[in-house]
Amino acid sequence: MNNQAKDQPVSETDWQILFQRKSAKIKGILFFGGIALIGLIIAAIDFYPSLSHMNLFILSGPKSGQSYALVEKIADDAKKRKGKLTNFATTGVESSLHMLRRGERSGKTKFALVPDGLKYSKPEELELVARLPRSETILFLGLDANHIRYVSDLKDMRIGIGAQGSGTALLARQLLGQKKLSGLNLELSEHTFTEQVDKLLNGALDLGVFLVSKDNPLIKKALHKDLQIANFESAEAWVARFPALRVETLYAGHYDEVMLLPKTNKKVFQVDTLVLGDGSASRSDVVALLVLLNETFHGFIDYNRGTPNDTGLAKSRDLLTFIDNGGPNFLDEYAPGLVNLMPPANLFHYVVVISLLMNLLSGWNRWRLYRVDSNRIKIENQIRDLFGSKLTLEEIKLDQHMNIEVDKNLLNELIIQSEQLLQRCRKHTVSMVTPLGDENIYRYHEGLIKKQLEILRDLCERNNLKAI
Repeated sequence: MNNQAKDQPVSETDWQILFQRKSAKIKGILFFGGIALIGLIIAAIDFYPSLSHMNLFILSGPKSGQSYALVEKIADDAKKRKGKLTNFATTGVESSLHMLRRGERSGKTKFALVPDGLKYSKPEELELVARLPRSETILFLGLDANHIRYVSDLKDMRIGIGAQGSGTALLARQLLGQKKLSGLNLELSEHTFTEQVDKLLNGALDLGVFLVSKDNPLIKKALHKDLQIANFESAEAWVARFPALRVETLYAGHYDEVMLLPKTNKKVFQVDTLVLGDGSASRSDVVALLVLLNETFHGFIDYNRGTPNDTGLAKSRDLLTFIDNGGPNFLDEYAPGLVNLMPPANLFHYVVVISLLMNLLSGWNRWRLYRVDSNRIKIENQIRDLFGSKLTLEEIKLDQHMNIEVDKNLLNELIIQSEQLLQRCRKHTVSMVTPLGDENIYRYHEGLIKKQLEILRDLCERNNLKAI
């Protein structure tokens, strides 16, 4: 019996039932899946915007440096907004770049503060996350620095260029290590800030390079010990070769108006501070950092928008969108977890594509519905034309005494058309592309088509014809 049941062919009606059940199940899964997705999106929304999602750390150089102090302040601001920013000290800029490239502290988002103007061996491994409206000044100090006016005056000098691996040393080697200056026979050496000042005072060095803030109290202290600031008349020529540099005038008496330190105006160089990333940071972390920087530095967005990028590094896409938006957008503030999965630009594209797709499906569904309805009306009009009157189908069905001669071939043709139309309508009802709720419209048309079939078969019985 079981084998006979298995060998028995499945009827068309059974196939329709199976297909309808399967389609309904898939639609149900998609429906509840959509509800679950909406629930996840709502769960990702932060109704009270904060930086609680933020967990990153910044490589800021030595603890005695100004960059470390700056990051400490930003970390305190992040903490007030429930964010976590770890200020990680390194031995210098060279060490920070090495750790940033190598990813030696995996699992956390990394950034590094470095001076502008550096050359990078593998620029494709780094990206420019932000440019700070905070300049550092390059000063050349020495006991007899007042007599230095041109680069040629540096001939045969012993010059200290800062601590090993520091931003000062890296920049100084790029400025003073050019092939054009090889004839000056410069002797470059690396020392800490204190060691360099001591060697300048005892005559072990002729000149020292310092990369500091213009108002650094240690510079004022060094000038009180009779060190002088060099003034390069050809400073603009250096800037032409090094776009990262800017010429700034340090006015007489800037450090001490009474003792007049310096005694005359000095042309000095300034460079920006950059925030670099390794490209692994999520959008929410980058935007969180940019929000903090924007709150810390007045004019942060305008400065990044207006300053050309001559670093040789690609700008972070998140920085570009932050600048274009004038700050974080709605999703960055209220759904940072969502933008990590799908950036707002991509999300907009997906929404547009899905919207277009739904509109196309809706238009196609309306076209199918129109074809079903027009064919049904066409058959209905042919049935009513058989009676040569304007009776409705209901009236024709109820009037059992009405008996007319009909063309057998025409009647069978109308029955075939109606059955085909009914099958097509049923197929559309359970179709995967039929929007939820529209299947009721198709079921309504199924009922109308069934009534037509009843009328046609009734006519067959009245005329003693064999219905097909």
